[in-house]
Amino acid sequence: GLREPTPDADFAVVDVLAPSTSIVALLDQGARYVRPFADADAARTFGREPDDAVLVGESHGAPLSGFDFLPLPGRFQQADLQDRPVGIRTTNGTRAVRRIEDPSGLFVGSTVNAGAVADRLARRERDSYVVAAGQRGVPSQEDSAGAGLIEAHCRGSLDRSERESIRTQIAECPTTQWLRGLGLDS
Repeated sequence: GLREPTPDADFAVVDVLAPSTSIVALLDQGARYVRPFADADAARTFGREPDDAVLVGESHGAPLSGFDFLPLPGRFQQADLQDRPVGIRTTNGTRAVRRIEDPSGLFVGSTVNAGAVADRLARRERDSYVVAAGQRGVPSQEDSAGAGLIEAHCRGSLDRSERESIRTQIAECPTTQWLRGLGLDS
């Protein structure tokens, strides 16, 4: 649902179950930077440029040829990522990220960094949008829940029952069930 061209504003793009949480985890593991790609071939080209690059990605939940890991933190948590560049490509989230025309106003939001993203947006003096990536243009329960968590932090009104409701929405959403069915629940 992003307008084109995108407005001059800050954007927090939320795709909870693949790129958003993975990008945060990759940076926590010491990646030098994480570059999102909308196109798998462009990511593969990036992967050949710096000889120590790591590629993380999927297409409709399946591994991509030439990529090192699926974009699930449990799949790369043992990898040595210290000071290595990482390229990431996912079916929905990285495409949403790449649609933002001004990367200086781009934030990647998830449940693991919702408070930090909300704090950062509150300190900036610009309009801001929280964008749930969804799946193929259709809203998804988990991304809407993650966006709702960031919005609740922005309002400063997040109680225990709301936090538990968000956790349940993500745990019981169709995408989580699908990933579990594929054996990708880590």
